[in-house]
Amino acid sequence: MELDTLTLSRWQFGLTAFFHFIYVPLTIGLGFIIALMKTVYLKTGNKHYDDLSMFFMKLFAINFALGVATGLTMEFEFGTNWSEYSKFVGDIFGAPLALEGLSAFFLESTFMGLFLFGRNRVSDKVHTFSAWMVAIGGTLSALWILIANSWQQTPAGYKIVETPQGYKAELTNFWEAVVNHSTLYRFLHTVDGAFITAGIFVMGVLAFYLIKRRYVEFAKTGFKFAAIFTIFATIAQVIIGDFHGYEVAQHQPLKLAMVEGKFESEKCASLDLFGIIDQENKSSRMLVKIPCLLSFLSYHDFNAEVKGVIPLIEEYQKLSKEYESKIPILEQKLAQAKTKEEKEQIRSQLAEAKVKAHAYNITYEDLPSIPLVFTTFHLMVYLGFYFVLLALVAFWKIKKGTLEKSKGFLWILVLSIPLPYLANLLGWISAEVGRQPWIVQGMLLTKDGVSIVPASQVALSIGVFTLIYTAFFIVFLYLMFKTIGKGPNITQNYTQTAPPTNPNPSFTTTFSKTKEVK
Repeated sequence: MELDTLTLSRWQFGLTAFFHFIYVPLTIGLGFIIALMKTVYLKTGNKHYDDLSMFFMKLFAINFALGVATGLTMEFEFGTNWSEYSKFVGDIFGAPLALEGLSAFFLESTFMGLFLFGRNRVSDKVHTFSAWMVAIGGTLSALWILIANSWQQTPAGYKIVETPQGYKAELTNFWEAVVNHSTLYRFLHTVDGAFITAGIFVMGVLAFYLIKRRYVEFAKTGFKFAAIFTIFATIAQVIIGDFHGYEVAQHQPLKLAMVEGKFESEKCASLDLFGIIDQENKSSRMLVKIPCLLSFLSYHDFNAEVKGVIPLIEEYQKLSKEYESKIPILEQKLAQAKTKEEKEQIRSQLAEAKVKAHAYNITYEDLPSIPLVFTTFHLMVYLGFYFVLLALVAFWKIKKGTLEKSKGFLWILVLSIPLPYLANLLGWISAEVGRQPWIVQGMLLTKDGVSIVPASQVALSIGVFTLIYTAFFIVFLYLMFKTIGKGPNITQNYTQTAPPTNPNPSFTTTFSKTKEVK
């Protein structure tokens, strides 16, 4: 592999995105679990749910802080390492990125402070409301980022114009760009992945307390809640994944061919569970096949044709020639056009023809590592079904009353905490590497989006980022382990009552006295 500016810039963005994405899923998922726990407390008066929400909000805050610190650099990388890309998509990306900062970030950070420091200063209803605002803020942040990312994969609501600085995509319909073909599926898939991450994280932490016989009732209460939450999240992910796969088949057939290791087109295409990809010889050897299932999952038709990598490359080359043939015709029309509106319309068509003639002129050598795309996708799917099984077994053991005695299973839960993070990373790799060779599907090749900077400068920045982000990660692990090791502050009421609707520290009765249990 040649370590040129393009390769190093891709590695740098991948590295920073990887570190950033360690913190994001738990932040999104844990926000909803905390809000739901606080709501249950408000309805039932069970203090364990209040204590659970406060304890996990501390862990949430650690993730949030590190997520902000690692995410800031990514936006600057667009300008420093991907300036040509920034010029092309700037009009489209500006709105969602600005809205993410203005609406989501400030909403989440403001109400997180209110939740952490307002427990005895505001009413329980306001405290619960602040928890929901934190959860909604985190989800809105994911939505705006995924809108921008989804536009790269399935562009809509734009026109291409030529400027003195080159070609660029110009926004024509905000809502078409926002609700493009893949936004909904990517948003649901990503957020539900965050729910699974948080659910297994909560079960794993509370399983650790049960193993150590610490905070047993607190842990059992939270564990049951997390198990039910994770069951719904994991089963929903199977359904969402099916719809997302259907969308990819419709709009990104080359990605589908790579994630499934299909080099040639197949009718009644098999779903291949295990196999070996030989990219050099343009072949694959599949070890476990389910006949016709891929055709059904992709097109809801067992006899549908799934196009292979090689025929798709030929189709794109043919499409490139079609756009190329339009250029002289449009140039002639432009010369003959009389009105300003007519000229503007033809200029846009001409710009699009030139851009797409170049973008679709790809060869087999331009493709990414197909074994990487195939392997990461399939490992993600295997882990997804493992999470379904894990959540179901956890709930079954709770119902049977054998959870505390199942030390082996509790340790499995603890050791499974990193696996949703791995699944998220694998899914991200398959999605982003799988859309290559384009940085914007069908419009801008990745190699055309990079900045013209010396490779040595990019290599130096990779080294600096690696050191800083590794230090951040070590601090993150230290704070998480320290907080979990210290445990929650559990409050026990002398008398069980409904939760106060407007607690006031200056007015104390026998019903509101509490004591701290370490």
